[in-house]
Amino acid sequence: MIAKRSIPLVRAADCDLARGRARKSVYVRTLHAACRVVGSLKALADHLGVLQTDLRAWLRGHEEPPYPVFLAAVEMLLLDAEKPASRS
Repeated sequence: MIAKRSIPLVRAADCDLARGRARKSVYVRTLHAACRVVGSLKALADHLGVLQTDLRAWLRGHEEPPYPVFLAAVEMLLLDAEKPASRS
């Protein structure tokens, strides 16, 4: 049997920073999903080694994150997706 793997949709409260047109950017969607995985904006900024002010600007779609930061967020999502599903 193949284990179902997915990124949980609700681990943290929805982020008000990633709304509207900004949500169409792959960068914003990826960072937002990574934020949900780690649980908070502060935790994501700490994990990525960036300032929260920079992360907020990227989540608002004001500018794109540096490519290495984007790849680190993608890696977080891939690792999270590889976690075995918990059995109930």
